[in-house]
Amino acid sequence: MTNAFPMSFAQQRLCFLHWLEPSGFAQSTARCFRVTGPLDTTAVRAAVDVLVARHESLRTVFPLGTHQHVLPDGRGHVQVLDVPDEAEAPRHAEAVVSQPFDIEHGPLLRITVLRSGPELHFLVFSAHLLVADGCSLQILFEELALTYRAAVTGEPAGLPELPVRYTDWAEWQREQLTDSRRAELSRWWCQRLSGLPLMLDLVPPRRALGRGRRMHRALPAEVVAGVRALASAERQTVFTVLSAAWGVVLGHFASRPQVLLGLAVANREPLEIERVLGFFVNTVALPIDLSGDPDFRELLVRVAESLAASYEHKDLPFEQLVAELAPPRDPTRSPLVQVNFAHHPVGTIGAMELHGCSVTEQLLDFATAKFELTLRVEETPSGTSVAWAEFDESLFDTGFVDGLLSAYEKVLRAAAPGVPVSRLLPPRSATERALTRIFADVLGLESVGPHDDFFRLGGHSLQLIDLVVRVRAELDRHIGLRDLYATPTVAGAAALLEHPGASR
Repeated sequence: MTNAFPMSFAQQRLCFLHWLEPSGFAQSTARCFRVTGPLDTTAVRAAVDVLVARHESLRTVFPLGTHQHVLPDGRGHVQVLDVPDEAEAPRHAEAVVSQPFDIEHGPLLRITVLRSGPELHFLVFSAHLLVADGCSLQILFEELALTYRAAVTGEPAGLPELPVRYTDWAEWQREQLTDSRRAELSRWWCQRLSGLPLMLDLVPPRRALGRGRRMHRALPAEVVAGVRALASAERQTVFTVLSAAWGVVLGHFASRPQVLLGLAVANREPLEIERVLGFFVNTVALPIDLSGDPDFRELLVRVAESLAASYEHKDLPFEQLVAELAPPRDPTRSPLVQVNFAHHPVGTIGAMELHGCSVTEQLLDFATAKFELTLRVEETPSGTSVAWAEFDESLFDTGFVDGLLSAYEKVLRAAAPGVPVSRLLPPRSATERALTRIFADVLGLESVGPHDDFFRLGGHSLQLIDLVVRVRAELDRHIGLRDLYATPTVAGAAALLEHPGASR
């Protein structure tokens, strides 16, 4: 019986990225749990061995080439390390998750037990995404709870047999994506993204180095309740409200009337793969159109329609979309989408339970960032939410990211059906405030949004000259008539004055 199988499209992309940066940090995930109580490390080993035997993905390696190799048998990689005290545990955990992965020989799931005392341990999971995505980790934790209990009590785990393997799904995916279907999806996406900027620079362009960091902001219960009430009243999903608000923040900071978000789609429609471990996820682009200064109700409609269309065409592997659009290649930048968004309702991020023990998650920092910036909104059982920003600190400093998170909360608080998006956040700077006033005066209007087009508001060439004269007289700054003609918005003019020569 052969043990070599074609990779899925997503695995091929991950392998390519791994060979570009062989540490594998950016293609891996890590979780850490504080365990109090009589943890039985022998039972942990036995429980993990059961799962390795059950899931082929945990026995899979990836020699250089186009195939994955499933080993006929194997044992879990569980190591137990003693740490002098609890204060030292985070440092040891960071060291453990920073170890590179060898995808040719494995293991691609590593579990480390840091023993701080007889009844205090830290359980650290490190997994390469090639064998386990986010949904897979949730399944892994649920099944580990059952197999650990079985190992401790001697009772059966009661896990049903898996109907299919990951390699079956990878073959099925290739059969479904026929040449004609691929061509149809490619045409749609190329048309959908035509004319949209494929590089979002929230700050003047810099070299991204992939140095990961994360920050968070607690969203109070009243904000979360307001989001739910707005979603219900407008007959939209909470996800639509949250992603629309994030689009407002990005458009505001980037001075863009349109932005692209990356979404991780679970890709687990066939019921047979519901409990299978592996890398199923695909990245899908979500265009958010802020042009014309819509009110928030209109923005929700736009985002909902865009979301439905993107999901309807989600079967084109992201790497094939990149190849089709052929953006300028830069190994230090994420192609097409640089900013990701995710929403995790209660119970979807994978909690850990171990028989006879109390388990709480300990947050780890990241060695690298998978995208330049990712916002994750995680709901808590108490009714609050936490907005997590995972970012490349070579691009963004903590003050800037804190400003993004603060602006996100402001938008969620201020969002209401009739409020124009331009009024959800104040002008970013004194320059933008002054330009807003000058634009309105020249056009004879009460207010002007940051992305409102000067000419679409009724302006003409002589008034544009008047605008240049007013800027020079009142701000003592010069802006070229040709430049202003090319970017005839408040946000565009502010970008020209504040970042001369910056790519916008």
